[in-house]
Amino acid sequence: MWKQRALLGAIALEFFLSGSPAAVQETFEWPSKRPESSEQLAKDVDGYLASLEVKGFCGVVLLSHQGKVILHKAYGYADRESGKRLTTSSGMCIGSIVKPMTRAALVKLESAGKLKLGDKLASFFPNAPPDKADITLQQVIDHKAGFPDMFGDDYEPMGRDEIVSKIMDAKLLFKPGEKSEYSNSGYSLLGVVIEGTSGIPYERYVYDEILQPAGVTRIGYKIPGWKPEELAVGYTNGERWGTPLDHPWMEDGPSWNLRANGGMVSTVEELYKWFDAVLGGRVLSPEATQKYREMMIRPTRTGRRAIAVAGGNGVSNSLYVNIVDANLVFIIFTSISEFVGEEAFKAIRPRVEAFLQPE
Repeated sequence: MWKQRALLGAIALEFFLSGSPAAVQETFEWPSKRPESSEQLAKDVDGYLASLEVKGFCGVVLLSHQGKVILHKAYGYADRESGKRLTTSSGMCIGSIVKPMTRAALVKLESAGKLKLGDKLASFFPNAPPDKADITLQQVIDHKAGFPDMFGDDYEPMGRDEIVSKIMDAKLLFKPGEKSEYSNSGYSLLGVVIEGTSGIPYERYVYDEILQPAGVTRIGYKIPGWKPEELAVGYTNGERWGTPLDHPWMEDGPSWNLRANGGMVSTVEELYKWFDAVLGGRVLSPEATQKYREMMIRPTRTGRRAIAVAGGNGVSNSLYVNIVDANLVFIIFTSISEFVGEEAFKAIRPRVEAFLQPE
């Protein structure tokens, strides 16, 4: 069973920004001198990823500092069998990085007076059983509702009513609010809430209200009109997995096992543009932007505030790291299970930290 993963909280940030360097770093010799300029940092990161490329690494990276993109490059193959190379415009599955978009949609609906994040599920699902009726939207957002993670494979066909029924019938893993345990199904339920509150399909609402205001048109399921030849082929343990379009979809998009919690396709550049816009106040109202930033930004042990979100399905992997106080953004998408973007960043992280340290 493929599982989408996301890293949204303080623990994740410590893992990425304060943890031990990845073992893979031992095979690469960084320059002894710290990078004294952003251009040198970009050159160092490029050199490291190029060293992985000769071993089979396939991915796209974007690095920016002070609002300037200093590295945007593709490595490896989009399709090994045909010999087609990846490009910076190649689309890849972003996994659970869909969840920040679901969050933004809920914040926008709240700012429009359509709901409140403190509302209980009974307000949206009148037949919710007693153990779930008082769960709040905020608890679902924070993975504190007690819902199971998933109810089948990402691409196993499952309609909206079926996922709601399975969630409502499922035994809670714990009393809501008492602890936190990651739940993809909870975000699928939030997608249902967005549909019911807005009166339009989840993807359409996110596309029109959350993505297009940022000038982003190439993130989504069906609406962007992705073609197979525009996507990176995924590989796992040397075997061809294909692209998301090679796996079962329903007529209006992927299964509700995946919808609103993961599975959208994007380019690295489009994701960069979207986060820059939503964090910069160009998607939500000023008050809603502040609320969204508070939801996403966390302190780290280094003393800097940061955002770290990631997604993966055992084949593709995506990572967005924004060291907010340094205005430094690192994004990587990978399409091969043997070289995971998150692991690559753990090796790169000490170089980034060296660059950010005062002389």
